[in-house]
Amino acid sequence: MDCWTSSFELRKHVLDSLKELKITPSRQRGQNFLIDSNIINYQINQANIQPKDIVLEIGGGIGNLSKCIASKAKKLIIIEHDKRMISFLTNFLQDFSNVEIIQGDAVKTDFPRFTKCVSNLPYQISSPITFKILEYPFDLAILMYQREFAQRFFAKPGTKNYSRLSVMINLKAICRNLKTVKPTSFYPQPKIYSSIVAITKKDEVHLEDNEDFSAFVRMLFTNKKKTIRSILFNIMKRKEKQNILVERKVLETLQFMDRRVFTMSIEELLQLYGHMKERIGEELWLNMISPNMK
Repeated sequence: MDCWTSSFELRKHVLDSLKELKITPSRQRGQNFLIDSNIINYQINQANIQPKDIVLEIGGGIGNLSKCIASKAKKLIIIEHDKRMISFLTNFLQDFSNVEIIQGDAVKTDFPRFTKCVSNLPYQISSPITFKILEYPFDLAILMYQREFAQRFFAKPGTKNYSRLSVMINLKAICRNLKTVKPTSFYPQPKIYSSIVAITKKDEVHLEDNEDFSAFVRMLFTNKKKTIRSILFNIMKRKEKQNILVERKVLETLQFMDRRVFTMSIEELLQLYGHMKERIGEELWLNMISPNMK
């Protein structure tokens, strides 16, 4: 059974809620609210929420999605930053005893245990939130993104959208592009299209030092159109001059030195990472991938 019976009902809820909160939505701030009941019902159906599920929602807003999740899940955990929205959600969801609302910045707040994540993410924090969600074990995430951002998930090496995000999310997860959402599904209408994406974690990622690899990929993709040689030698120039010659000799033994970063597959990046860590030495290696080396 669908949560929202019609788009008319959902639109009325949105407009009445915004009036109650005295909010005038701003396109510039990305304040767009779903008014298409078919989209929300689709998200809920794709999430396949079971009575045993603990569902995490990032940014509850005015409860468009929250109401539907709470009616199906064992527990709904909402992380909401805006105090006005928390007060509104507390009242709007008062008939549900299985809802916990946590006030905080989702990027900085530790997530409780959850089995599924269903969210229309605030687009301005899509990247850090996606990386953070991937740090936790879960069964399924159904997330809405700006379409241009979601395209990076599916980008292939050598294409313009291929990025650090492409590498790290496909290292850890399997992504499916479920649906494109038109601007007319929102109030007010944004100028962009959105995408609903399903994410499932891979069973195993054979990488003990994942944080180091992530830092390595971040370092490379800061200048993704440059060659591996150019990036590494530029870093070497920041070291003590007496060490440069030795380091260059070591680096010249590595594979892929003439490849541009954005052409490297995940497997090739892992191979380069392993060779560098093995041959350069622990202290220098950690120094190279340190964030302040950008």
